[in-house]
Amino acid sequence: LSTAGTFKVAFKQKLTFNEETSNATITLKGRDGVNRATASVSQTPVKLTLNPASLTFNGQPNQTGTSTVGTTNDGVISSGLSVSPANISWATASVSGNKVVIKTTTENDGWIAKSQSFEITYKGTTIQLSVTQNLDFNPKQTVNIGGIEWMKYNLAKSKLESGGPTFATKLPSECVDDPIRTKSHGKFYQWDVGNKSWSSTDITVSGWNSTNPPTTNDTWVEDNDPCPDGYRIPTRDEFETLLSSSTHTNGNSDWSASNYGYVILKSGNLTLEFPAVGFRNGLSGSLGGNGTGGRYWSSTQIEEYGSLLYFSNSMVILSDTGSKITGYSVRCVKK
Repeated sequence: LSTAGTFKVAFKQKLTFNEETSNATITLKGRDGVNRATASVSQTPVKLTLNPASLTFNGQPNQTGTSTVGTTNDGVISSGLSVSPANISWATASVSGNKVVIKTTTENDGWIAKSQSFEITYKGTTIQLSVTQNLDFNPKQTVNIGGIEWMKYNLAKSKLESGGPTFATKLPSECVDDPIRTKSHGKFYQWDVGNKSWSSTDITVSGWNSTNPPTTNDTWVEDNDPCPDGYRIPTRDEFETLLSSSTHTNGNSDWSASNYGYVILKSGNLTLEFPAVGFRNGLSGSLGGNGTGGRYWSSTQIEEYGSLLYFSNSMVILSDTGSKITGYSVRCVKK
């Protein structure tokens, strides 16, 4: 009974900022089972605050926001702060003293806003910072011409690809600082192939598929449709209705590889803009016609060819001789 000793108390290693103080009483018993002593222990979390409690960004990269971390029971934070994760696909997080700095790294050209919770830790206590990156444009915005709801922006990445659908983020007329009008392009697709999109700007690409798809189907198969849920590739008849219900004008006069042309289809006070993105050669995948012509797939097959909308600086027509292995642009319509 006269022997001295020590015992260890293991405290909870991770606390949330809104937990209360935890208390416990430890009773020491002798070998005879008699209570010999008691010890009281407690654990008080650091009470953390965030100002602001959340951050919201527009859809552009290189946007920076800061949240200041404070305490209500531990003074001013000068060091010891950490944040996790440090990197996600569209943003980075870092700490400086008592501040958490979030910076967007990519443009949000997707279907919905992006969100992420960052865990901030100080002296074992954690608090969550909610971060959102909105879209600068509305990809779901449509224009009704001839009773058909046309999306305003070209399709970029397919809904069948990893990460879901993405879109061109500007209309050609909005690309005032870029004569190539890159942000209005979207990407190219081969007919009835919806799980792979191709760059609109690279001169050549690798992995190009030069094998013609089967002609057993007279339409683009629904399971291969790259458009987002609730939308689809337009039919030839819908393109025909679009042309018969609107007039067209040229958006600019140059129409060259250094100053991309585009057409404006107008019905009353409603307009749609189609950039002359060009195409990808069916045999090689090389880029052609960029800036001087636009080609947009329909879902309709005519004999062994795909039907499409074609335009240059002098005409806007329907063509029924599209080689299915050629890469053309896609503009979706609402189901």
